[in-house]
Amino acid sequence: MIDANLPKNLAVRPFSLNEALATGLTKYAVKKLLKQGRLERISHGIYQAADKAMFELEDQYRSATLRCGRPSAICLLSALEHYHLTDLIPNKTWIMVPNEKRISASELKLVRLRKPHWKIGIRKVRGYWITSIERTLIECLLQKRLISTTEALSSIKQALAGKKTTLNNLFEIARKIGALNRVLPYIQVFTI
Repeated sequence: MIDANLPKNLAVRPFSLNEALATGLTKYAVKKLLKQGRLERISHGIYQAADKAMFELEDQYRSATLRCGRPSAICLLSALEHYHLTDLIPNKTWIMVPNEKRISASELKLVRLRKPHWKIGIRKVRGYWITSIERTLIECLLQKRLISTTEALSSIKQALAGKKTTLNNLFEIARKIGALNRVLPYIQVFTI
């Protein structure tokens, strides 16, 4: 009989089966930890310690990143929530993935983009990637079928009032991703 113990580095965050195997756990040990109730399966191939006090947003983001792989980035409504720029609470983790990526996961809202510009306005934060405040706000204006223009403009107003960004930064990121002409009329409202 195996007495499986969860390594300390895995006990504090969500992890994939491959990460567990790399630390020396076997598939049998993971299965046993699940059966004992010491481990929870939070998504296909993604686990976390059962005694973890709270499933924090960052854990959800790490889990989504593990599930989707790279390249991917937390975006739109989830990013707005992360930066405290919305009162809406998403019931799924919104994550940007390449257009061809297909994943069936009820806890994820995949945002597929043809030209995602992975090197512009995306930063790595403790095990996951997330769009910057500026990129998030510009993407919200661009993704009208997913985020209402009213919500996007309200978030921009809140970010500017809280001095979390500037109009110049918004213009610059829009220019870099080739969307300046599409968002210019909306951003110019704030220059008055």
